[in-house]
Amino acid sequence: MTLESPIKTKFDVKDLELLSKITQCYSSKIVGEENNIKTLFCACLSKDLPRTNRISVIIASQSSAGKSNLVNNVLEPFQEDTIDYTEFTNAWLKRTEMMLNGKILKIEQMEKTDDKGKVTMSALKHLLSEGKLKTGLVDKNEKNQNKNKTLEVTGIPVYISTSTNFNFDPETLNRTLLMEIDESEEQTKKIVHHQLTKYSTLEKLDKWKNEIEELRNLAKMYKGIAHQITQILIPFASKIQDRIPIHDITIRRDLQKILNLTCVIAFIHCANRIRIQDNKGKDFVQDQFGNTEKHFTYSLVAEPSDFKEALAIAGKTIKQTLNKLNDSSMQVYNTFLDEYKQNDCQGVTIKEMSKSLKKSDNRTRELMNQLWTSGFLSRESSKKTNVYFATEKQFEDIETDDIDFSKEELAKLIKEQIGDSDNYSVLYPDGRAIVT
Repeated sequence: MTLESPIKTKFDVKDLELLSKITQCYSSKIVGEENNIKTLFCACLSKDLPRTNRISVIIASQSSAGKSNLVNNVLEPFQEDTIDYTEFTNAWLKRTEMMLNGKILKIEQMEKTDDKGKVTMSALKHLLSEGKLKTGLVDKNEKNQNKNKTLEVTGIPVYISTSTNFNFDPETLNRTLLMEIDESEEQTKKIVHHQLTKYSTLEKLDKWKNEIEELRNLAKMYKGIAHQITQILIPFASKIQDRIPIHDITIRRDLQKILNLTCVIAFIHCANRIRIQDNKGKDFVQDQFGNTEKHFTYSLVAEPSDFKEALAIAGKTIKQTLNKLNDSSMQVYNTFLDEYKQNDCQGVTIKEMSKSLKKSDNRTRELMNQLWTSGFLSRESSKKTNVYFATEKQFEDIETDDIDFSKEELAKLIKEQIGDSDNYSVLYPDGRAIVT
């Protein structure tokens, strides 16, 4: 078995602009949001990759911004592997006793909060980190007797949810990429035009049925290929070490999310990537009777372009993840600094900020509180009003423009890791194969 699939699709998997072509298929359902579509699609594809490469996402924006429309449409090609709930209890999760590898757990709206009023994914935290939720309890058996029982849920699903509450607990943010819907006036104009066009166009001219079928085929193709991938290598990892901000301990988990997105993009471009074949192969189950067949498995080798593409499509998301803030709050911070300087650094009130932002007091307070909670602002009470001050904390970001990794460096690294063993073959996109 090679990385080729028997499933036919209109997409050219060697196309360097493949993610953009995928995004275009959603144009009849989603206006704009190109990078959010790409990021969500990558998260969905990650469900079948090695468990360390799976990506979970939360989309946080105010009501009516279009969060549900974005999520529901992007997930449609993955419906057969999606567990879709409006809400679930911790008791339900503990009693499902199912395998969640290869599944997308979609929760329409995150509303659960902890004792500090922060939005939390509760029992899911341990599952997304460890891949196991094991609960001991006393339960009734068939004879109505109390008996000890162990409940176990295994696997790491891809978790996707939305929220209108921007105040997340740190452990939830550590396990997810934080995205935000485009709330700009320009985007609103695009949506209004799209809605008016929809109501004035014959339904039979709608291309979505054909597009969704092609997207389903593509998702199935990648699902089959993913089972052959045992690892995705980032051989140029040392080149980005000095680009990673280390001032905040949470980078220990945030970095993994950034690298996982890089791995998924490398997987999408697998037809153009070097792979290291394990010549010993692996037994794959072929049917419901448990019959197996031996096939090769592969370690896929990512390129610097995958890391750069990850930051290009999810730069805003990654910056939000690094800083534990949504983009709206970061933009508000720039406005705050202007107001702060005009006030001779004597502090800014919510009233002053809401006037500058042309937003309601409540919305302004939400955004300012994010900046305060994350340490970018300090707060003092004065005459029954909170006054905010700038701190010295700066936004973190990652630069990638001059990252390079030559073919010679890659060849040397592969040689160092697999040596002269005949257990591996290095396969190149042009068909060349080198047995080490």
